[in-house]
Amino acid sequence: MIAIRKTLPASLTVATISLLTGLLISANARADDIAGPNAAGKVAEISALTSAFDSPQTCLNFDPIERYGNELRFQIRRNDSPVGSHIVQFHRGTDGIQVVAQSNIDISFLGFNAYSFRYRSESLWQDGKLAALSVKVNDDGEQTTINAKQDNGQLLVTGPDGEKDLPTGIFPTDHWNCGVLNSTSVLNTLTGNANDVTIEAKDHEQLRTTSGTLMATHFTYSGDLITNAWYDQDGRWVGLQFEASDGSTIIYRCMNCMTRTGQKDRG
Repeated sequence: MIAIRKTLPASLTVATISLLTGLLISANARADDIAGPNAAGKVAEISALTSAFDSPQTCLNFDPIERYGNELRFQIRRNDSPVGSHIVQFHRGTDGIQVVAQSNIDISFLGFNAYSFRYRSESLWQDGKLAALSVKVNDDGEQTTINAKQDNGQLLVTGPDGEKDLPTGIFPTDHWNCGVLNSTSVLNTLTGNANDVTIEAKDHEQLRTTSGTLMATHFTYSGDLITNAWYDQDGRWVGLQFEASDGSTIIYRCMNCMTRTGQKDRG
């Protein structure tokens, strides 16, 4: 991960990395791809994960425009105070589905801007798989670029650690696609490396958004990335929470999710 540089920004930097890259699982493990002596166990595992949704097919061939419309918006909160936003936009083009994700974080200390973070990723999805990716990050002045593209049956990724080949079915850490929940490896979009992750479905619970509450399933992630994420019954990503290295609580609170209650968030 990124080295610690300054006392306050360092803690926030780690928090931001967890926010944007320590979130989800990956490597496309679909039921129709399973073969071999461990197939029965893998089918059972996938069934357990997808039991959180209306149908075992909910996360297969995930079309974000059908699920979200053209935009998904989150408020980013640190210790229950708003510090930024995360916005994902979806566009259907002639060559596939284009996804643009942007995060902006600004934290003030004693009236001064103590830390800022800017993240932008542009990705192209074809037949449910990542075909191309371009990421630019400005982490309080430290800039990073990552690019990925399909090449001879692999995903060629170029990042701070050089070039590497990853499976074409791997998911990046943008977590809007619930197909990631059946995976064990994810493309970290801040490092360009593959991270190993274990995922487990927990309880159904009422989740708070900025405009009310909705019923969602809680998923926990462990391994190289540790976090808590929530998805509704239609497989839409609706929330995120984890503890940063400085002990603060980081939350993604959905701003345009469909809710059961109409109570406006006053925070």
